Amino acid sequence: MPLRRALGLGALTFYGVGIILGAGIYSVIGVAAAQTGDSVWLSFAIGSVVALLTALSYAELATTYPQTSAEFAYLRRALPRWPSIAIVTGLLVALSGAATTSTVAIAFAGYLRSFVEVPPELVAYGLLGAATAINLVGIKESAWVNAAFTLIEASGLLLFIGLGVGSDRFATALSATPDLGVFSGAALVFFSFLGFENIANLAEEAKRPRRDISRAIFLSLAIATTLYILVALAAVALIPATQLGETQAPLVDAARAKSTTVASALGAIALFATANTALVSLLVASRVVFGMAREGELPASLASLFARRKTPWAATLAVAGMAAALIPLGRVDVVASISSFASLLAFATVNVALILLRYREPRAKRPFRVPGAIGRFPVIPAIGAVATVGIATQLERTALLGGTLAMLVFAGYSIWRQRAKPAS
Repeated sequence: MPLRRALGLGALTFYGVGIILGAGIYSVIGVAAAQTGDSVWLSFAIGSVVALLTALSYAELATTYPQTSAEFAYLRRALPRWPSIAIVTGLLVALSGAATTSTVAIAFAGYLRSFVEVPPELVAYGLLGAATAINLVGIKESAWVNAAFTLIEASGLLLFIGLGVGSDRFATALSATPDLGVFSGAALVFFSFLGFENIANLAEEAKRPRRDISRAIFLSLAIATTLYILVALAAVALIPATQLGETQAPLVDAARAKSTTVASALGAIALFATANTALVSLLVASRVVFGMAREGELPASLASLFARRKTPWAATLAVAGMAAALIPLGRVDVVASISSFASLLAFATVNVALILLRYREPRAKRPFRVPGAIGRFPVIPAIGAVATVGIATQLERTALLGGTLAMLVFAGYSIWRQRAKPAS
């Protein structure tokens, strides 16, 4: 039974922008400013270029092979003799979605406590339950909620940019002399761009996937990059970069320097940002699980759909269960590091998959094609794979150990699954 094709270019772009913006910009900019000074805007520009390298690969693969469980589908075609690589990567992507959902649920509880004192775990589970319910209702309803929350997120950043534009120091950072710190800053802010890749997992619910998926990826990345650079310029215009790096709520404190009203509004808008990220992360991860189950690599029951709404209810509940199991950790940094590791590994493998598929299936119809090749060898995906691995080396030991452990567990499952299959 197929998924419902209900998403046009606008809805796909809203999904991309909504999950990219998230709540990361509210915290990561301060840490990056401590390393880069006034040149923090340049770190965002560099981070966007690194993200674009992989976005190009996703755009080609998603329009050539428009399937849900994107990374799993690409690797299975690229490496048919090594199905375990596709299975492990697909499961890591699903884990990343569940971990992201859990991370932002915990963060949501933290933001809410600044307004009302409530048990954080109870709030996190409440948000997870609400996101699950909306996704179970249907893709159209989820798309409308996402669009509304994304507009609220963007309006908050535009309010902040407006404050910065009114400062005499706005844009003076453009003339600041950068140092090598902008590259380590780029590694930090790169994680603020994660999310564009999730559009590929909505290919089977897009009305015109071969046309709209690539456009939505590039539009969402362009919108987020523009907002991020303007926010960075506004932040260092409102308060010194050193002060920005010392606060736990950099945007709120920077806004407070000029308007307490906008500062309070940003705190409230962060609730919508975290809630929206939970909603979309859960939705996308459920599509990965659904697609793998449909192909026989996960229990068939996980491919169950509601007959009328075409919603993958079993996969949605499974991912929600994974996210719920991570909430008791209570540490945003630990859970987020798992998500980052999984995302970066997926990026590297997708770039490699594109290179292999250019050789394995040279005659495949490619509505979008990554430019720049030496013969059949695509240069940009190779650079993207190397750049992604380089950023992965900047992760903390907790992320590397946790991610490696998850890989080993999933590899064990994959080996068992392949042996359990009847011989053809």
